[in-house]
Amino acid sequence: MDWFVERREVNEVVHTRSGLRLQAPSLERGLSECRDVAGGTEHAWAEVTGDRLPSSALPAEVMPRAREVLAPEPVLVDGGALAAEAVRRLVDVARAAGATHLDVLLREVDRRTLFATPARQVEDHARYALLEVKVFHTEASVTTDLWRAAAFPDVAHLRAALPSLEALVEGLARELRETTPVLPCPTGTLPIVFPPGAASASFFHEVCGHPLEGDVVARGGSYLARRLGQRVAAPCLSVSDDPTDGHGSLAFAWDDEGHAARAVPLLQNGVVGSPLLDARTAGVLGHAPNGHGRRVDFRHPPLPRMAHTRVEPHEGNLESLLAGVPHGLLVQHLTPRHMDLLSGDFSFYIVEAREVRDGRPGRRVSPGILGGNGLEALASIDAVGADARNLFATRGCRKLDHGPLPVSFGQPAVRFRGLHVRPWL
Repeated sequence: MDWFVERREVNEVVHTRSGLRLQAPSLERGLSECRDVAGGTEHAWAEVTGDRLPSSALPAEVMPRAREVLAPEPVLVDGGALAAEAVRRLVDVARAAGATHLDVLLREVDRRTLFATPARQVEDHARYALLEVKVFHTEASVTTDLWRAAAFPDVAHLRAALPSLEALVEGLARELRETTPVLPCPTGTLPIVFPPGAASASFFHEVCGHPLEGDVVARGGSYLARRLGQRVAAPCLSVSDDPTDGHGSLAFAWDDEGHAARAVPLLQNGVVGSPLLDARTAGVLGHAPNGHGRRVDFRHPPLPRMAHTRVEPHEGNLESLLAGVPHGLLVQHLTPRHMDLLSGDFSFYIVEAREVRDGRPGRRVSPGILGGNGLEALASIDAVGADARNLFATRGCRKLDHGPLPVSFGQPAVRFRGLHVRPWL
């Protein structure tokens, strides 16, 4: 039997074409109990309201720490006003730089948890501020946009970084002016380069991460699990999932089952490594849990989930990887379209990309689709840089009927000899 206690507070500021909006602060508190029953486990949960926790809700030895975790006083007292001021400054910079519009999402989260069994109790505390900006540019009645995201330990750290964020917004507006109008997305198999810290890192999240989550492996649904211990890529490629590497923002020391979070090698020097495990799938597969049991909230049981999926640095940089490309694409932003975990077949929407000619990035191309097979794509990687940077997925990762969890990526420049692209109709 075990118990899980959670307190989550959220402040959110949004800027759209209709103006600035401060969302009403939210505070959720609750607990769940998991017990073994014939044929499996039984999971029950309850919300906590008011200032008092019923004495019968938890065992006496768990109650003192649970009350501390569920303390009703707001923590993010001034975050909304300070966040709104930061958003206004970024909007002003975008206007001055000639952008047609700037969308902004700024969300600050404070999450406290307690996992308890009759033998032990483990607490964790995460606080972070996520920022998402999208700059729009209109030319000849055609509107294009660029998206970027960042994470900080809290709004105070975000405000301290405002000069660099203002420079980012100004640079995005300038890049849109200089790289539009767009060229048509080509059709065919081309060399593809992912730049460091770009949203193209979702490729490794989908193609390497989800196939090696423990429940997928346990049910025989993973194209990579059939090749554990086998080489599928060049020695320059290593991919891990490390919950402790959240760039000071999204990291956690303990998963939602009280197991120490640790880095798990998905691919190690091109060889398929280990699955990501929660307690249940660890038992099924005959391994120890490795700190990847995550819950959307107290209403949900844990599942094996990714946290920070990282391509390990190797050698070189974006400039040196591009130098070997006579004609290809620099793909800066992908979003998942289709991923068949059993076969490895995939497709992604190409949201942002630039044509590469003679090793130099040029004009932007129109939206496209990147498709292929995971084994063939991984084998096509011929260079991985040392210039790694992190990126944060502000909208999170969904799985089954469980809602989004915050995830992040780390990636240096990565080059594929050839992947298939075509226009997105």
